Amino acid sequence: MTRTALLSGLVILGLGTMGLAQTSREPSDLPEPELQELLDRQVEMSEAEKQAEVDFLNLDLSPDVDVSSVERVPSAAQNQPNRTCEKTPEMRSNVRSPGGPGKRAYRDIAVYLSTTNVIATQDCTCAGKIIPHETVAKFEERLRKELDVDVLTPDHTRGLYEAYERQTKIVDAMCGEY
Repeated sequence: MTRTALLSGLVILGLGTMGLAQTSREPSDLPEPELQELLDRQVEMSEAEKQAEVDFLNLDLSPDVDVSSVERVPSAAQNQPNRTCEKTPEMRSNVRSPGGPGKRAYRDIAVYLSTTNVIATQDCTCAGKIIPHETVAKFEERLRKELDVDVLTPDHTRGLYEAYERQTKIVDAMCGEY
């Protein structure tokens, strides 16, 4: 009985596959039906609806920071985006294995200190953005003692990361791309 059911299933599967292979279907340059439906709906949208969609897609959900009074600093001419700066060996190691205990907290502290330093020194170069490991480690140690924990978690450094996000807007206004 089981063998008969199995063979029947294979026959049906084979016939279905042959039927699909024999179906003559001209190749189409049209996108998938769901995508085409979305594209058709977009064509039917009014200008106000299209603008509302563009505004929604460009919505900035980062913290509001008033940077209207922040002026460019002289070192902005030598600005180097942080992503292009050579990281310390400790930070490179941290980024390569991001999941270990305390690693996220270390990065949160490092980026917070980085933006704080750029604002304080008005140095937009890599020298102002890359914080020495010793400084990050001292800050981390002080925070662990203050919180009486052996390992810092992202919950411990959430406030620092939120401050970093706000300060990034200030640094962008002072220097250009952080």
